[in-house]
Amino acid sequence: MRSFLDEMKKRVLIYDGSKGTVLQKMGLNGGECPELWNETHQEKVRQVYQSYKDAGCDIIQTNTFQGNRIKLNEYGLGEKTYELNYLGAKIAKEVMQNDGFVAASIGPIGKLMEPSGDLSFEMAYEVYKEQSIAVADGGADIINFETFTDLAEMRAALLAAKDNTKLPIICSMAFENNGRTLMGSDPILVAEVLKALGADVIGTNCSFGPEHMVDITQKLSEVSDILISAKPNAGLPKLINGNTIYDETPERFAQLSSKIVKQGIRLIGGCCGTTPEYISAVKVILNESTCNSVSCVKSITTFGNLDMKNKKLITSLTKHVNIQNIAKDSIGNFIMDDESLSELINGNEDGVINTALDTSCAGFDAVYFNLDKILEANSGMLPQIVNIAQGYIQEPFIIKTSYPDALENTLRLYRGIAGVIVTVNEKKTEQELVEICKKYGATVLDLLL
Repeated sequence: MRSFLDEMKKRVLIYDGSKGTVLQKMGLNGGECPELWNETHQEKVRQVYQSYKDAGCDIIQTNTFQGNRIKLNEYGLGEKTYELNYLGAKIAKEVMQNDGFVAASIGPIGKLMEPSGDLSFEMAYEVYKEQSIAVADGGADIINFETFTDLAEMRAALLAAKDNTKLPIICSMAFENNGRTLMGSDPILVAEVLKALGADVIGTNCSFGPEHMVDITQKLSEVSDILISAKPNAGLPKLINGNTIYDETPERFAQLSSKIVKQGIRLIGGCCGTTPEYISAVKVILNESTCNSVSCVKSITTFGNLDMKNKKLITSLTKHVNIQNIAKDSIGNFIMDDESLSELINGNEDGVINTALDTSCAGFDAVYFNLDKILEANSGMLPQIVNIAQGYIQEPFIIKTSYPDALENTLRLYRGIAGVIVTVNEKKTEQELVEICKKYGATVLDLLL
């Protein structure tokens, strides 16, 4: 079968629309678990998939958006996590066959990540690992993480899918009216971080209609060497007589979506409020458009520089960034005194927090962590300190260490708001450290500070 990514580079592909909107018209109640219908109402789920295929979709998504174990536990269905996700993908594959692709829809867990909430990286990783394996076993061609508002949670999801499946991965974030995610990340940072981590397609969905999504997709398109997807809602929702109504007609939705496509987006579909009628309209207008051709594909270029002034990481994973791009006097040292370390060991984080606050207020372009002496006594201290500090420091972290395990555990937790730059200081561990950096999208620096 042809490759999804190769096909996407040749022409604009058409996604499907909302599952929930159509299932509710077919009888799904507000308090029901949509994923349970993969077992109890298979023919209706199959009918939804078929209606989108008939509308002209190249890709249909599975009815698994909130099928993670934590969410299913709220319905008393946690033990059915694998089964419901497997069935959601299996039925979709039976419908689509070789006429297109099946994307497993996986949404956020519904809890805040640490330190804002109690969802740890490892917990999120295991939840997404379980769901990713299930949809892959069910026959999905693609994993689509969508409607995420926290880049930290998206990192956990992406890494879990990469580590445990061989499927291409779409990472789609939801942005607010201010142009940022709910947790404060702007589109360019989102694209750069997810690209560095190895996402195959980066996109945006939900939040608002196609007219308001143009600015977001325009910013995403400024980052080179990525494929972009977009799934706007059917306009803005309104509550009328107790019913949620969306204000865009299928025809206008399609016209506005064509403007997004002209920015170089290669995958277009619909989110909340959209139905097969919306997708049919998009299909018609794209068939009439000159943008659905190879000539309209955004040029793919490579780059490898670090723009510290704008707090943006722009780098190839295989190239070494020249430290001369960063003025040494603009790099601040994160210094932990013995008293603060002793307090941290005893569970008191105040010393780390105070140091982070002082550092964040000093106007540095990057913050340098050289904590190997601490790691000699306690290898778990580096990830703990970095995890606390990143809640208060927005600038990129420069981490110098010769401890591969400590580095990997740290990069798993680092949210990548502006990227991590890593220095290595022992040749015997350099290759291992470099491989860890590649895995997590960090940049390796040659020059020791």
